[in-house]
Amino acid sequence: MMIAPVIFALLLGVFIFVVLPHAGIARRTLSVGIFLALITVVYVGASELLGRPKPLTLEWRDTAKAQVVGAVPVENEAIYVWLITPVSTEPRFYVLPWSQQAAQQLQDAMGKAEADGTGVEMKMQTTDAGLNARAPMFYARPQPPLPAKDYQSGERPLVYARPTTSADATR
Repeated sequence: MMIAPVIFALLLGVFIFVVLPHAGIARRTLSVGIFLALITVVYVGASELLGRPKPLTLEWRDTAKAQVVGAVPVENEAIYVWLITPVSTEPRFYVLPWSQQAAQQLQDAMGKAEADGTGVEMKMQTTDAGLNARAPMFYARPQPPLPAKDYQSGERPLVYARPTTSADATR
């Protein structure tokens, strides 16, 4: 549940009772009714938002880099993505404005990630258009490096010895 709207509603209720301490009973009853209606609207509004995608431009957490769990591009409408940010381990649902370039990057990254056996990540870049304008960049996560070889361990390398068989002995 979203805590900020609830805190806002409670503070507004306290403010109403502080501002109207000497008002008549009708005005106080009206303020209680408005407060209860506001609490109901906040609760219903918050539950209505559950499951809906959040525009990525409204994200206040650090979204410099995120793992793409799933994506659905809807042509000429939007790109819907499930992202896991470094701040949280649970995926969040976001919506990006439609961009042919971003959709192509996403499709290419998903194909390359499937071929390499890795995942897809999204990096947000600041563009020259403005301070707040950011364009997404999708890419396949690189394969992890192989473990380092220890040449100083003193162990001899494994040498393949061809087995001798009875067919080889008859030649």
